[in-house]
Amino acid sequence: MHFIEHIIEPSKLLLCWRSPDENIRTRYIVAELNRVGDEITLSYLCNTKDFINAQNEGFTGYPAFQDIKITHHNVLDAFMRRLPPRTRGDFKKYLEGLRLKPDAQLSDFALLGYSGARLPTDSFSIVHPFNQVAEPCELLLEATGYRRLNKSLNLGINIGDTATFAKEYNEQCQEEAIRIVVGEKLVGYITRALVPTFQEWLEHGRIVGAWIEKTNGTPTEPTAYLFVSISSK
Repeated sequence: MHFIEHIIEPSKLLLCWRSPDENIRTRYIVAELNRVGDEITLSYLCNTKDFINAQNEGFTGYPAFQDIKITHHNVLDAFMRRLPPRTRGDFKKYLEGLRLKPDAQLSDFALLGYSGARLPTDSFSIVHPFNQVAEPCELLLEATGYRRLNKSLNLGINIGDTATFAKEYNEQCQEEAIRIVVGEKLVGYITRALVPTFQEWLEHGRIVGAWIEKTNGTPTEPTAYLFVSISSK
């Protein structure tokens, strides 16, 4: 089991939304959570292609902050309700599942980013973008698309398998993508919100290594997670 050794405190997190329609797999970046001093704000990315596409698929805003035209202030508490409280008896086990050490020192804002803050009851998630990070870091991330690929190809990956990354142009979405490859098998993709960061890491040779860290889910609905180690700039 790998653990994250270098905590990167973000100044910005990305709020993503996916249509509840299972035939639409895209996770759209719809808003930013920004930290200025002790305050966390939420601003919708109204004029972006992602936001417009999300609206076309039925997105109407985060339930607690539905006015898309304003900057919402002091939003941290609302988003922290998506995570178990630090006082819970099994919180250290929860951190371990995120590959964070039990004594890891990180803010609630950072915990949102490292956890993803997903709930089974809605289609939102939060992404730590790791943008402009010069120091070494590690991250645990889901291989998006693994479930679909595994259903058709029976990929048969193992914990500890080495993964590599390759750039790809997605003709269907008309955008850049990053493939995750184990051996010669395509096992998934880097989430769209992290593609610009991974492109920079690939261009500068900063990816020290990546491994299949864990698999979750069921035989019919599997998920796979990678642990990725990044060197300093």
